[in-house]
Amino acid sequence: MFDNILKAENETHSKLAKQQVDIVPANYSFSYIGQELCDGRKCYRLGITPRRREKYLIQGQIWIDAEDWSIVRIQGSPAKHPSFWTRQTQIDRRYKRIDGMWLNASLESTSDILIAGRSTLKIQYLYEAIETDGSMEHPGEVPCRD
Repeated sequence: MFDNILKAENETHSKLAKQQVDIVPANYSFSYIGQELCDGRKCYRLGITPRRREKYLIQGQIWIDAEDWSIVRIQGSPAKHPSFWTRQTQIDRRYKRIDGMWLNASLESTSDILIAGRSTLKIQYLYEAIETDGSMEHPGEVPCRD
C-alpha cells in the first residue's frame, strides 16, 4: 500500500505531471462558494471541477487564503477512480503557514474498497526546523543578484 502512495507522489512531482495536475484554469473550472475562517485567517471557498477525467485531478473544493492567495485546504474525490477495486475516495489535504510559507499540515484519505471495506490513511506532518534562503521574507520582491 505504501509503495503505491510513494509511486503516486513521485508521478505527480515531475515537471510535466505537475503542469497537468496543478490547480490552475487550464486544469479546472472554479465556482465561488463563500468566505470562511481557516485557523483564524480569512479564506475564500471555491468549488473545483476538473476539465479532464484523470486520477490525480480532484472534484471538490479548495480554500484560498485571502491575504496571500495560497491554497489552505483541498477536499474532494479523484475525478477518475484510481483502480477497479476502489469504489469511492475522499481526500482532505490541509496546509499551514510557517515562517511565511504554506507547508503540508495533514492528509486524510478514506476509500471504500470493493472487498476489504472502508480504509482510512491519516498523515500528520511535523517540522523540527524550517530553513529558507530569505527570499520568502519579502514576497513580491525580486532578489538582486550581482
